[in-house]
Amino acid sequence: MTQALTRSLSLTQLIFYGVGTIVGAGIYTIIGSAAGLAGTALWVSMFCAGAAAFLTALSYAELVAMLPKAGAEYQFLKAAFPKAPLVSFLAGFLIALNAAATSATVSLAFAGYLKVFLELPAPLTAFALLSFCTAINIVGLRQSTWVSIGMIVIEVGGLLLMIVMGFLKGDAGAAITLPTFGDVPGIFTATALVFFVYIGFEDVANLSEEAKNPRRDVPRALLWSVAITSLLYLLVVWAVFAVMDPGQLAQSDSPLTTAGRAVAPWLGQTLAVTAMFATASTALISLVSISRLLFGMARDGEMPRALAKTMSRRKTPWVAALALYAGSCVLLPLGEVRIIASVSALAILVVFVGVHTAVIALRFKSPGRERPFRTPLHVGRLPLLPPLGIAISLALMTQFEPVVYAVTGGAVVFGMAVYWISRRTR
Repeated sequence: MTQALTRSLSLTQLIFYGVGTIVGAGIYTIIGSAAGLAGTALWVSMFCAGAAAFLTALSYAELVAMLPKAGAEYQFLKAAFPKAPLVSFLAGFLIALNAAATSATVSLAFAGYLKVFLELPAPLTAFALLSFCTAINIVGLRQSTWVSIGMIVIEVGGLLLMIVMGFLKGDAGAAITLPTFGDVPGIFTATALVFFVYIGFEDVANLSEEAKNPRRDVPRALLWSVAITSLLYLLVVWAVFAVMDPGQLAQSDSPLTTAGRAVAPWLGQTLAVTAMFATASTALISLVSISRLLFGMARDGEMPRALAKTMSRRKTPWVAALALYAGSCVLLPLGEVRIIASVSALAILVVFVGVHTAVIALRFKSPGRERPFRTPLHVGRLPLLPPLGIAISLALMTQFEPVVYAVTGGAVVFGMAVYWISRRTR
């Protein structure tokens, strides 16, 4: 049965979704590697990465206020380039690839944190988590919303606990330093790395058809999510450096747990638990939101029609949820969290280029169209911030290993085959 989705999400719930997806597993795992690159100037990298994410969120906010539909990026590029359907299809497909890779990555990270308490095979644990999250997704968004909000409260609570204890027990005054000219290369490299801990805010745009007031609430949720997490990340960096040297932190596989143990053993164990909730929350949110994107594309005939089926009573896109689950499981054998995460990052950066381009194109093609939210600063019809966002995204896309380009390229070839088959059968 194909039908509309239920509008049940408030602004508060949308912000919880955004914050939960952004925080996810990133800050729990990547802060150590970034500290090794930028040292005590890591706060500069974190600030620059947050500014870049906010820039992209502005473009999303303008477009989602104009086109509040499931399948956000796909809908944006379809409106901007109606005579090039392959472009909009690939945007949607790459978002789905990003979600599948993100879910696989954080499921493996969850397995790593679980080993602190219980020794189980990582692939088996990751598979079990993906299965559990998919089951919740199919049960219904209202149920999955409150489950994910509970997880988000726990994961953010762990970070707040680290901030408070770091400031109370550490030397906060000596933790942050002003950068020197010699720090610039390390800061730039670290910015490219920590940018990926902000990825996830765009998932909120794919919940537009289930927001109570999408034109008002979704743009606000996008911007508030990035702003809240940026402040949270800066405080975490400050607190961690108050209790531990960046060089020591860089040598740890679980940096926040290591920093917590420097304060008290119980804090390290507590942060290991919150990291497990963080990874599980990210997996759930990614699977929920992007299954709606596949639903929207299938409803428009750009994906196999079966993906547009919903459960008659719960109105959840169960076939799309199972398809995304299968994609996540296929990526698990890659094994390395770093490689799968890079596939996710590369896919989303390509889409970000497309989103910024869509803002520019629609300003020229449809200047009179109602825009409840507008990206600030422009010269005539040309918005100034989206071109800057394109340049930043292209620069970050150069930072990956050959295997990442190979896996992503192979996935795109598969996607084009699906596109061709869908259009032929339609």
